[in-house]
Formats: sequence, C-alpha cells, structure tokens
Amino acid sequence: MAVDIEQINPRNEAALRAWWQVGHDATADRPGKPWPLWEQSRVSLHAPNPERDVTLLAAIDGREMVGAGMAILPSRDNLHLAGSAVYVDVARRRQGIGSALLAEVEVLAAGHGRTTLTGEAYLPPGGTAPAEAFAAARGFAVASRESIKELTLADYRERRAALTVDPSGHRIVTFDTVCPDEHVESFGRLLGMLLSEIPLGDLDLEDSEWSVERIRDAEQRQVATGRHVHTALAVAPDGEVAGVSDVRVDDTDHEHAQVGITIVDPAHRGHRLGLALKLATHDLALAAYPGLLTLDTSNAEVNTHMNAVNDALGYRTIETLLELQKKL
Repeated sequence: MAVDIEQINPRNEAALRAWWQVGHDATADRPGKPWPLWEQSRVSLHAPNPERDVTLLAAIDGREMVGAGMAILPSRDNLHLAGSAVYVDVARRRQGIGSALLAEVEVLAAGHGRTTLTGEAYLPPGGTAPAEAFAAARGFAVASRESIKELTLADYRERRAALTVDPSGHRIVTFDTVCPDEHVESFGRLLGMLLSEIPLGDLDLEDSEWSVERIRDAEQRQVATGRHVHTALAVAPDGEVAGVSDVRVDDTDHEHAQVGITIVDPAHRGHRLGLALKLATHDLALAAYPGLLTLDTSNAEVNTHMNAVNDALGYRTIETLLELQKKL
C-alpha cells in the first residue's frame, strides 16, 4: 500500500506528538529505556542546534501516521556524513514503509552533498532482529559492534564499598553541566581527542575541535533543554585535564540516566582513572537523584578495558548495537 512521505514541522505539537508516538511504539519491545519521554522530546526536538540540522519525516496513510524517520546532518564537522533513523508502526511492517522513509533520507543527504550515510540496528545479545536484515538489504555494512549495558543502581550501591581506587596524584573535579573556567580550555583539548582514541571500527568519522566558545554553547543548549550533564574531570598535577566521564539526567526523568562520554588521555593511562571517574559521576548522580533506578551505557565490543570497568561497576549487556554505514 502506497504512503505519502512528508516533512513535519517540529513546532507543530500535534504532528510532533504523533511522530514521537510512532517511535515510542516501534521501540517498545526493546529492553531498557530506548525512547525518551514525550516531555523531553517536545523540548529537545525543535531546540535550535548549530551542531546539526535535523529533518523529521512522516509516512502518512490517509490521515494516519504509520512511520517516522529522521535525517541528521552535522553542520560543524564531519560534513560528509548524514545520520538516518526509521521507525514503522508494528502492524504496518514489511509493507515498504521503512524503505520509503529511508529512500527520502538518502535523497536529503545526497542533496546536501553527503557521501556517507550512517544508521543503527539493535539486536538481542547473541541474536538478530529484522533491522539487521533490513539494513543489509539496503546496502548498509556493519562498521562497528557495541554492547548496550544497563546498571541497576541497587546493584551499584551493594558493590560501591568494595570499589576504591587511588587516582595516583590526579585530582577529581566534578560539576553539573558547566565546566569551571580554569579547566574549560584543557577540557576542550581532551574532547578533540575523543574520536581518535575510542574504538570506531570502520566508521567514517573525523576528529573535531572544541573551542571554549563551542563548549559554552553546547552547555547552554543542555541547560535550555533541561538536561544535566554530571561530569568528573581527572586533573593532573600540572593542571591539565587528563580524563573525563559524565552521566546525563533529564529534568523530566529522574529514574533513568545515560553515560555520555568517557576518555582518558593516553599519556595518563595506567592509573585506573576510568574507574575513578565513573565512580565519581555515578556517586554524583545518586546524590542528586536518590530515586535513580538505572543507568545505561554503550561501548565497542573490542574496548576490553572499558568493558571491564563497566563489568566491575555492575553493568550487564542488554542489547547489541550495530553501527551501520553506507556509501552514497
């Protein structure tokens, strides 16, 4: 059955709510918390963001929205990339709706001169899901495999007393979202190393530069959308930021949180800073949100060090994430 593919205005709340509902229902069978709450999406999906342009697509059958899609175009770096996501009403799958949405994403990407399209597929650990075959049939290759892990905070509390680490002369500095002035420039240097230091597999990603101005802009966008980025820095004796990790909590949901980034400067590895930073952020989040139930994170399957850190904290794998890539 033919459907119409339309762009929707994220400021049209009724259309945005219908788009959100399709994605919510399409991901309802996945474990953990795979879809944000409506109260967060209604703010974040139309918030201005100079880092990327987002186009929301809808598959319409008559007056009913039966599919939702998204094209994400980075606008500051990695300008050869476009991100894609498609979701289809469970009752309408295998009718070509996802293919029609993806085809429109590819048209948008090519029209903006993008040469690489990325996407994601989520599978049960050790298993498969229709999204894997869908992506393969449409020319995507698996560029990286990651483990999606979830931590029950009740388990973390039980383990916490036995998890101690000496950061070998490094000072742990914590903050909520806005980095202290004395560390922000060094923090930006470390952020610029992120893509070259984490396992990316075959993902076609390039390093980015994080100026003080760019960091401050990003922080204010988090504040404006009601997201708290509880961050820990490992500061070396010479004052340089040697490592960073964060936990992100939305104002609309104080039960579930996500780990954002974790990176340690190669020159400062071997001091268990990854564990020290994660302990600091997890403690910080629990102190701020005593009712927090779960935390989730993701790591490349080949990142044995960080996976070992997460295992020690009590994280357990709940899904496999395939990072997908297609040359246009």
